[in-house]
Amino acid sequence: MNRPGRKRGEKRVAASPGRLKLLKRLLAIGVMVSAIVFAGTTTAEDAKYTSSQRKALILYCFAKYIEWPKSAFADDSAPFVIGVLGNDPFGKDIDIIRGKTIKGRTLVVTNFSTADELTACHVLFISSSEMQKLPQILKRLEKSSILTTAEAQGFIERDGIINLLPERQTDGTETVGFEVNLLAAQKANLKLDTQLLSRAKRVKNKSALSS
Repeated sequence: MNRPGRKRGEKRVAASPGRLKLLKRLLAIGVMVSAIVFAGTTTAEDAKYTSSQRKALILYCFAKYIEWPKSAFADDSAPFVIGVLGNDPFGKDIDIIRGKTIKGRTLVVTNFSTADELTACHVLFISSSEMQKLPQILKRLEKSSILTTAEAQGFIERDGIINLLPERQTDGTETVGFEVNLLAAQKANLKLDTQLLSRAKRVKNKSALSS
């Protein structure tokens, strides 16, 4: 007797051990990223990831809860670009997100030395090496739909959009929160999901929600 949903004569193809291992790893990563972004906690599963890997995964996860205008992409097949501006704090740790997909688009990670090199980019992490030039960088990007992120005190006060807030706990684990400048996001024509905003440690210009 054939099982429902399977055609007569069709053989069931068992997943290889390697594929099963990959699927389990991807599932674990998805659970871990959601835990960090929406609860700010570190679990036993994600404890094996480095601080930089967790931050890279958070940048990847942010993109799932933000809507970009269609004009931010050259066409329907254009990749989704996460850029790092300045001295790269991630190194090989950012490889954990290379090759993934975001909203049906292939994810590409690109390093930029200066803001003048920025072309197609959707999420930009601005390194601490560039903070002295932040006003010029943001001025350069003010007419683009780029989600600017960093890990720097006062970043959202200076019109950056999302600032990472890693905190070391007494038990040695690390939580990673974030704060948002909602008005800066709106100026960039980006729509942030309310789930993302509800988990932020602080939302600057929250009144912009009603405007």
